[in-house]
Amino acid sequence: MSNYIVLVKQVPDVSQITDNAFDPETGTLVRARLPSVINELDAQALAFANKMRQDSAPAAFGESRSGGKIIALSMGPPMAEEVLRFCLSRCADIVILLTDRALGGADTVATANPLAFAIRKIVKEILNPQSRKGYLTADALRQNNSDYYVITGMQSVDGDTAQVPAQIAEELGLPCIAYVTDAEFRNNRFEFTRIISGGSQTVAAKKLPAVITVAKYEYPLFATFSGTRWANGTQVIRWAASDINATHIGVAGSKTSVIRVFPPGKSTRKRRQISNAESLAKILVESFKSSNGQAAKNGQAQAPRYVLPNKRASLFDRNFEGTKKEQKDYEILAEKLKELDITKAGQIDSADKEKILKAVGEHFHKKALEDMIEGFKLAKPSFEGEVWVVAEHSDGIVHPATFELEGRARELADSLETKVGVVIAGFNVESMAEELIAAGADNIYVIEDKLLEVFDPTAHHKVIADAISTYWPQIVLYAATPQGRMLAPMVSYRVGCGLTADCTGLDIRDSSRKGDIGILLQTRPALGGNVMATIRTKNSKSQMATARPGVMKRIPPDPSRRGKIIRHKVRLAEEDVSLEIIKTELGTGDVNFNAEVIVSGGKGMQSRDNYECLMSMLCSTLNTKLNTQVERGASRAAVEQGFIERAHQVGQTGTSIGPKLYVALGISGAIQHMIGVANTDTIVAINSDPNAPIFKQCDYYIVGTVEDIVPELVQALE
Repeated sequence: MSNYIVLVKQVPDVSQITDNAFDPETGTLVRARLPSVINELDAQALAFANKMRQDSAPAAFGESRSGGKIIALSMGPPMAEEVLRFCLSRCADIVILLTDRALGGADTVATANPLAFAIRKIVKEILNPQSRKGYLTADALRQNNSDYYVITGMQSVDGDTAQVPAQIAEELGLPCIAYVTDAEFRNNRFEFTRIISGGSQTVAAKKLPAVITVAKYEYPLFATFSGTRWANGTQVIRWAASDINATHIGVAGSKTSVIRVFPPGKSTRKRRQISNAESLAKILVESFKSSNGQAAKNGQAQAPRYVLPNKRASLFDRNFEGTKKEQKDYEILAEKLKELDITKAGQIDSADKEKILKAVGEHFHKKALEDMIEGFKLAKPSFEGEVWVVAEHSDGIVHPATFELEGRARELADSLETKVGVVIAGFNVESMAEELIAAGADNIYVIEDKLLEVFDPTAHHKVIADAISTYWPQIVLYAATPQGRMLAPMVSYRVGCGLTADCTGLDIRDSSRKGDIGILLQTRPALGGNVMATIRTKNSKSQMATARPGVMKRIPPDPSRRGKIIRHKVRLAEEDVSLEIIKTELGTGDVNFNAEVIVSGGKGMQSRDNYECLMSMLCSTLNTKLNTQVERGASRAAVEQGFIERAHQVGQTGTSIGPKLYVALGISGAIQHMIGVANTDTIVAINSDPNAPIFKQCDYYIVGTVEDIVPELVQALE
């Protein structure tokens, strides 16, 4: 009978973020300044664990708290006890709070590591207390030690990285099943339905224990009066860092650090409410005709291309520092050195330093000046090696996001005067090398094995990590697809490198004062897109990032390019394959997401009949009126409701698109969906909820039901 360790997190209420929510010196979130709630996906994971317990428990047990134990574990400040009592009042039997100041300021590595060590302690001391007294036989101990699941939400709203569960799995050596939406108990085991790129898949873990991340579970648990009373009277077990003896904790154990936190660029979306269908019809036509097909990139201008210090006009030129403050300080210093007729950093003596400090003392102090002068002496990049892209592919076709990453990798590598490498793992994949070379690669690292024919996270991350630790590229990029967001954290943890998730910006910059030249600064949205964070890698041999599909730009393929194919051999065994794939369902049908107009329907369309009727009506009319192809799309919720095939799914877990015109019908505007349509020129939304999030991220919207508005819109267009 399985036990369940549910990881829950107390997160800030992102709707309450203000300017004083961050420490201006460290760029970290000051959680005490924000109201806190349980992470929504973790609450769903708790309910999911309860469902698993009920489904697998023998009927004789009856009571929901019978069967295996549900243990809720959280790492956070003392006030995180609130989310654990939330768990107790619903279904948890035992709750544990891992709390210690030493754990603060952690990145994903320094979060996953202590949690993994805490899980080991739970298994040893709570799930198997007899083992410490020798009461269990070796076989019984082995069985008890393996019969549990670690269950958690796919990601937390304050990080949105989805890295911690996969890294916990890597630390514990467990299989990880990510993006799970359902579980069924068959033949004395669980079969899980999970999201994959372009479809869904049913899998089972070949062995237990296993880590499960929940992407969606829409049957919440509610606290009863008696449950709340019991929760308030039940002890919350508290452990400190010294109780678990983790190897990576807090800031010191982190592999990344935040350089700065800043507001997102001003949206170019108009967010204009339209009062009636007639006005909206005119806007649709005018917007399409005036569009030039160049969507705004979140208001962010392209940064100038990086140049290595020894290729600049002067070594005193430090215009590529990581922050504007550092750039300004170096400009002031360079100007003073020019006045003193100093052309080399080695010429600066104590008298010169005194003159400089006297002139610019209000800008930087003596220690800063010393660091800046030392920075002038640096010209060699801090990292060595190629810039790599981890290729994603299916059925012999390279994922479009791989080509986008190659385009950015080419720019980064040219700035660093190095080569672009692409590593591709699978079976019979060498045939794709020519296309990857044409897209910008210099070297293709091919890993072939029959056991890699179908993507398995354990087998694939083993071979990718082996290639990285053999050649040590200085940068490794992955697509932020369901596959990439699972593979990247496992690989990075295995090779001991930092990783930044879901990047929208990748730039080479210096931090000369700290002795860093040519490092990768990774910019990503955080806290549900309410803020942007720039992050750098530290204490690592490679800098790693996942980047959102549709954000980077593919360069035009050049069939005349020549590259080198390097066959990398890694020994694999059946034991390296962690999952049994029971069924795979990919979207079928001929879908053209390159169409200039895409109309998508969401859960708000209520039924498949509604979807079919209203879509046919509007798409046909737009096709005639605008004289262009119009393609159908759908939100994930609409696909899962069976309104249309999964091939039509738009969003982060579907297909990222960038048409001239996107019309969203009955779509609420979840962040995962809006990421996938961010490159659209004009976004129009129709929704009955006046507070729908999509209204803040579109150009024009009308409040009303799709059943009422769409027929009126069609009539107006005709």
